[in-house]
Amino acid sequence: MTYEIQPLAFDPTSLNGLSAKLIGSHHLNNYGGAVRRLNAIRSELTGLDWSSTPGYRINGIKREELIAANSAFLHELYFQTLGAGDSLKPGGLSVAFSRDFGSFERWCNEFSAIGKALAGGSGWVLCSWSTQENRLLNHWSADHTHLLGGATPILALDMYEHAYHIDFGADASSYVETFLLNIDWDKANARYAVAVEHATSDLAVPSDEVLADPEKFLVLDVRRAGAYEAAKSVITGATWRDPERVEEWSSSLPAKPVVVYCVYGHEVGRATAAILRSKGIDARFLVGGIHDWTRADRPVEEK
Repeated sequence: MTYEIQPLAFDPTSLNGLSAKLIGSHHLNNYGGAVRRLNAIRSELTGLDWSSTPGYRINGIKREELIAANSAFLHELYFQTLGAGDSLKPGGLSVAFSRDFGSFERWCNEFSAIGKALAGGSGWVLCSWSTQENRLLNHWSADHTHLLGGATPILALDMYEHAYHIDFGADASSYVETFLLNIDWDKANARYAVAVEHATSDLAVPSDEVLADPEKFLVLDVRRAGAYEAAKSVITGATWRDPERVEEWSSSLPAKPVVVYCVYGHEVGRATAAILRSKGIDARFLVGGIHDWTRADRPVEEK
């Protein structure tokens, strides 16, 4: 099957400090070249006689297929990362950055430092959701072949010179800083939400199960601080815990099944449940969050 080149999803003239010439060349020649190379390799593979081809030949062409495929896929994520350079809004990713790195600023410093360390070399900087550790991690990838096992990339920074030389020459540090100003955070948030949803689909608990035996569960409100402060009520019997500080309070929980809820049952509650599970706690998240709970006229109490 032929792999198709994906068009840019943004106007390259709208970026701040990255020229349309740079983006156009990068997309056409480097990303497009990776896709064309991938298709050529796979075309050759369809005609390969696996029983008679020497092992060294199989190793070589499968390695080249991996390099071309990851080059294509990571370039797509790179271009999906770029767009309207709005600030990060409160939500799933803002909670994740504070929870997993200490703050958004600390995440930024780490991510950019990894990029600048690749100056004059080659490779990628990736921020990924790790299903092994149930958290976000920054990591590097060289030669399109080093990815984190069991992880879903959320953000990608291309540090090969073709990604910045037209605009920045050898000044890779300025390129990294400019890249950070052009991240489309709405799309990054959406990718993070999808990654967490896929990783936690088996942790859902419906409200009927909670109501059937309310004494069985420890119910925790894990709405982000701003959302909790603005709310007037909590689910009856629930106590609030800051999802950004789960490492601090998780060890003090009693030996009892836990149900966590956020506003809508999306990535904040899901990720918190996954983190608690990784610590050996029998935790799940409430389907639909407090939004669906109150719409169904389930019991709540004033804060």
